[in-house]
Amino acid sequence: MTKEHVSPSGVRIMSDFRDNLIIDRYDPVFASMRASKRKHLRSANSEDAVTWNVFRSLRQVAPTVWLPELFSEAFPTHGLTHSEHATVAIWKTVAPPPGLILDGDEGESEIDVVIETPSLVWFIEAKLTSDISTKTTTRGDRDQVLRNIDVGSYYAGTRRFFFSLLIADEKRSGAGAQKVREYQDLSEPRRLLAPHRPDGLANLAGVSQLRWSRVGEVLADAAGNAPREDEREYARRAHAWLTGKGLAGASIPS
Repeated sequence: MTKEHVSPSGVRIMSDFRDNLIIDRYDPVFASMRASKRKHLRSANSEDAVTWNVFRSLRQVAPTVWLPELFSEAFPTHGLTHSEHATVAIWKTVAPPPGLILDGDEGESEIDVVIETPSLVWFIEAKLTSDISTKTTTRGDRDQVLRNIDVGSYYAGTRRFFFSLLIADEKRSGAGAQKVREYQDLSEPRRLLAPHRPDGLANLAGVSQLRWSRVGEVLADAAGNAPREDEREYARRAHAWLTGKGLAGASIPS
């Protein structure tokens, strides 16, 4: 029987972080994970648990089933090719551009979700009840969205680069939503990052906001349309879990 307690603010806390996961509870990534992150995974409000449960589940489904729909929601004016070759990584560490290090130390960034095809890279920063960081330890004006755009564009190399901030609503992630609006005019992040990015971030193709409710709708569609029963079951289970969190935006078609 799952043991849990309630935090002073009324949030349920599991005794074991694995009780908050619906897939790959014993993945090797947890063995090397820092203790503070495992502790955060125990919370019913853990955005890390939501990210893991949803995107690890989607990773078990043919990307041609769900990726074009999700990408079109985030970037309706852009096309997606080679979706059949897409890979999905969670909590990938990415080094900063070398030019940035010349102006002061900055460690690697941990990216919540990295989706790659032969022609593009898509970084997704996932938030639930929290907002973005507005600065780094060494740079007071380097917010989390800008940092993701910078390291992601450099990581993508010659491929097109896209960034999305995934949130529940703007009430809880207002600063992040505002930064996305500012940076959707791609000239602004290019201007801000110009001192250490002589390439001008030429591969930066899109910045957008995405909602968990829309991801829930994509899961619902995958639960009905995936070619294999096991894939449909992965999508159903993740959708049911999101529904229990009040985040799923649609029911599964009967």
